[in-house]
Parts: sequence; structure tokens; C-alpha cells
Amino acid sequence: MWISSGTVDHFVSCRENRQLAYEWSNYRYVEGWINSAKNKKDSASLLDPFEVQEGWFEIDLPSLQLKLTDSVSPEYRQRAEYTLRNLPIRDDERIMKQRRAWYELYESGELSLEGLRQRAPLIAAAVEKQLAKPKA
Repeated sequence: MWISSGTVDHFVSCRENRQLAYEWSNYRYVEGWINSAKNKKDSASLLDPFEVQEGWFEIDLPSLQLKLTDSVSPEYRQRAEYTLRNLPIRDDERIMKQRRAWYELYESGELSLEGLRQRAPLIAAAVEKQLAKPKA
């Protein structure tokens, strides 16, 4: 999801490995409060955002909660589940507020599906999935 106030984070913390402190490959752009939640968690137990593949996560409508899909390969599944449980990305109110804002902009017509796809691609994918369902 698009964020305007992110910070640069060390994925592997300096506490874990000081040698990676100035390695570009160890930097991630993240919301500061999510980075704070990662504090004191070993990076080896978390899913690195650079490892995430298309289709591993989806947004459930209408709840807007983030969930794992069956597409997560077995080698990454345990870390993906741990990440979802231990970082405030599934259903924390701060992120839910952002998701609701993007979804409401789309529902009100102020944001096109293409605009939603650019700003909140997982929400756009959930909308497309919902639109593709046959009407009962």
C-alpha cells in the first residue's frame, strides 16, 4: 500500500548484525510505527518484504483484513504466518484506517479502480475478485 510518511529501516537490525548497518541490500522503506513493532524480533523469523511473491497475501472484503493465501510456498509459510501474527499488518486499527480510506475513495467514485491499483494494489485485487464473482 502506498505510504507517504515512511522511514528507512534495517531489515536485519544492527543489534543482530552490525556489518549490515550500511548495506543498501538491508534497507527497507516502511511506516515508522510498523518498524517499531519489529523491534527486538529476529529478522530470521520474519518474512522479508523482498521475498514476498505476487499472490501470497490478499485483502478480505468487506473486513479489509490481510490474510495469507495458499500460494505461499512451504519454505516461507512459517515465517509468513509469524509475520502476520506479530507485526501490526493484519488488522491493526492504524492500518485498517488507511485501508478503509482507500476503499471508501474507490466506492465513492473519487478513485478509479486503476487509481486504487496504484495506491493499494491488494485492495484493488480484492475488488476485482469480488467483481468477478457470479451474481447469485
